Amino acid sequence: MNKDVENMVKRLSFENLIWIGFIIISALDIYGDELLKKDLLYNDKKARDKANKLFCKLIAFSVLVYFYFFIRNYSDYKKHHNKSYKIRLIGSIFILIGSICLLYFQTTTSNSTDSPSNV
Repeated sequence: MNKDVENMVKRLSFENLIWIGFIIISALDIYGDELLKKDLLYNDKKARDKANKLFCKLIAFSVLVYFYFFIRNYSDYKKHHNKSYKIRLIGSIFILIGSICLLYFQTTTSNSTDSPSNV
């Protein structure tokens, strides 16, 4: 088998794990929203704190994933060096920066009704 094909198959297999991770993150985000509802309805500060910690962890995981995609897209851009790959690289930079801003928001906000799902 061609080395490039073998590397692409390995990369796609790894990225399948990333997509499974995003499915898990989505389910955990729903759970975090339910914790926030509990805080709003019953003034349960423990639930709010638990939700905020969960959201921070989920966003941190997302930042790592988006960093991986940035590195991958940069590598592809260096290899192909055309406009399409440049736009994909710029998009991954924006997504990475946006997720870092979201992480900053989550770690510095004090309003209990704000969550990453509100953004």
